[in-house]
Amino acid sequence: MFRKKESEFQYAPGIEKIIEDIQGGGTIARAELKGVIDELPPLVIVGKDPNGLYHVVKTAKVTAIVSDASKKIQVAKNHLLKVGEAVTLGGALKGASDLITSIDKSNAGYDEITLAGTIGTAAIGDVLILASAKADAGAATFKYVPEAITMNKVDTTVANQQSGLLVRGTVNEKVMPYLIDVAIKALLPHIRFT
Repeated sequence: MFRKKESEFQYAPGIEKIIEDIQGGGTIARAELKGVIDELPPLVIVGKDPNGLYHVVKTAKVTAIVSDASKKIQVAKNHLLKVGEAVTLGGALKGASDLITSIDKSNAGYDEITLAGTIGTAAIGDVLILASAKADAGAATFKYVPEAITMNKVDTTVANQQSGLLVRGTVNEKVMPYLIDVAIKALLPHIRFT
């Protein structure tokens, strides 16, 4: 016999209006989330791979100014990035992208991400975004192009978990768990962020 004890928790409601969703939802890939998070909250931006699986468009909020020569970026604790992934600054994809070589989580207030090379300047509040690979300035690309927003929580400890996916409607941006910027919002033209 298997018993599982759970405590009650409810995420803040963030979807204000649903006009259109993807019929049947979509399967959320968990391989990139293993060991990082056990439960993916709702209101996360996702993109689809060629096999039809949806992946999280990982972002992190920059919490300290980054100079052009710096390989270290200070980010808020709430992120899903892992060592070995490529990142770039901003959804406009104007800067370079490079690989994460280490993430120092020892500070209680922030994480420090170290990159293999420099990717440009950043201000406090800018967004660090998952990129497909190392690239020169202006050549960075999204690993997964933002297409939809998850509508429910997803248990990443179990395979083939489904989520409703919003493609047209209104979302309260203040309760979204991960920061997005204006360029990412522009890729979701049918979502109104309030």
